[in-house]
Amino acid sequence: MSGWDAKVTRVDQPEPGLLALSFRDGGRTSTLLLVTLPGTAEIGVVEKRPRGASASPSLTKLRRHVEGARIEHVERSSRALRVSLIRGETRRFLIAAPSKPGGAWWLCETDGGVVVRSPGAPAQVPDEEAHLVLQEAESLRALGDKTLRAHQEARRSQLERLLGRQIKRLTKKKAAISADLERAAKADELREKATLLLAHAATIPKGATHLDAPALDGTERTIRIALQPMKSAPELAQALFAKSKRLRRGLDVAPERLRAVTAELESLEALRANVGACSPKELEEKLKAHGIEITEPRERERKRRQAGGRVPHRAFVAADGTTVLVGRGAADNDRLTLRVARPHDLWLHARGVAGAHVVVRLAKGKSCSAEALVDAATLAAHFSDVRGEPVVDVLYTPRRFVRKRKGSPVGSVTLEREKVMAVRVEPKRLERLLGSEKKSTHGDA
Repeated sequence: MSGWDAKVTRVDQPEPGLLALSFRDGGRTSTLLLVTLPGTAEIGVVEKRPRGASASPSLTKLRRHVEGARIEHVERSSRALRVSLIRGETRRFLIAAPSKPGGAWWLCETDGGVVVRSPGAPAQVPDEEAHLVLQEAESLRALGDKTLRAHQEARRSQLERLLGRQIKRLTKKKAAISADLERAAKADELREKATLLLAHAATIPKGATHLDAPALDGTERTIRIALQPMKSAPELAQALFAKSKRLRRGLDVAPERLRAVTAELESLEALRANVGACSPKELEEKLKAHGIEITEPRERERKRRQAGGRVPHRAFVAADGTTVLVGRGAADNDRLTLRVARPHDLWLHARGVAGAHVVVRLAKGKSCSAEALVDAATLAAHFSDVRGEPVVDVLYTPRRFVRKRKGSPVGSVTLEREKVMAVRVEPKRLERLLGSEKKSTHGDA
C-alpha cells in the first residue's frame, strides 16, 4: 500500500505494553510503536528506538519470524492494531491488543492460525476485521510523540495503582500493630489479677462467679475478677500469667515494628505526593527499592501456573548441614506442610503474623540442633510480614502436631502444641543462610 516500503530490522519490547518494530524506509531507520497497556491501543512512528528490557523467550521467537520481513500495511481499530508482514512468499499478521497486565500480541497466519503469542495472551485472537482502518506511514510519524506519551501515562497509572495498594496494605498493618499494642498494655492488669487470685484462692467460696479484691498498689480500688466454673483459681491464675507474658513479649517488639511500618508508610506517602516528578522508569525503580512487586498479581499467578511441576518451597542449608525448606506462598505453604513435610520434621512459623511455613528436615529419631533451630527461626522471621524486625517470636513444633481444619483459609493451620522462641535476627547469619539456597529447580523433597 502507498506509504509503506519498509523492512523490519529489529523487534523489541522495551517496557510492558510497548512493542517496537524498527524498520528501514528510504534510507532511514524508524520505529513503529504499538501500545497495548489496558485501556490503551495506540500506534505511531518515532525516529529514536526506545530502549529497555532484554528480549523474553517469546519475543526471541517473534524476532525469528518477523525480522527481515517487509511491512505491507498497518491497520488499527479502537480495540486492536494489525501489521501485515510479507517474508518471501509468506504473509502473516502481527496483531496487538490491550490486555492486563502488559498487553497481548499474536503472530498469525492468514487463515487465523497462531504462530507465536505473548505470555498470557488469550488463545483466541480478537476479531476486528470489520473495524480495521488503514494507516499511512506519514500520518503515523505525526502521531509518534503522542503515542509514546500515551504509553508513559498508562504505565505511570499502573505503577501508581501498585503504590496505592502497598500504602493501603501498610496502613492496615499499622492499625493491626497499634491494636496489638493496646492489647499488650493490659499485661500488667492481667498479672495483677493473677496475683490476687493466688493470694485469695483459699477464701473464694465454692460456686462463686467472681472475686472482688483490693488492688495491690495500696489504693482504695477494688478489682473484680471473673471466675470460670471449669477452672480452679490457681489454674485461672496460671492462664492469666501466661497471657500476660505473651502480651508483654508483644510490648518488646511491637513498638519497633510500629516505628518501622510508620517510617515506610511516610516514605511511600512522600513518594506518592511527588510521583509527578518521576518518569515511569524512575517510579518503577523506586517501587522496587521499597520491595514492591512490579508484576501484577494475575501475571504472577499465571507464571506460577506455567511453572507446573516446580516445588512449593525454597531450600536452604543450616550451619550444621541440615536442609531447611521455606514455603513460597500461601498455597505452597499448605503443600509444603501437608504433603512434603514428614511427621518427625520440625515446623516453624513467625508468631501472630502472615509468613512462610518453614520445615527442618530431620532423620527419624533425631532432634534438631540448637544452631539449626536458630537458623530455621531466622528464616521464618525473614520470610514473614515482620521482615526487618530485630527480634521476632517464632513458633515451632514437630510437624505431627500441625493440623489443617476443613474450610480454613489457604495457608492457615492450627497447632496442637507449640513452643515459642524469641529469635534475634543477626544480619551475618541471615546473609549466610540466603547465600546457601539450593538452586536446583526440584528443591529437596
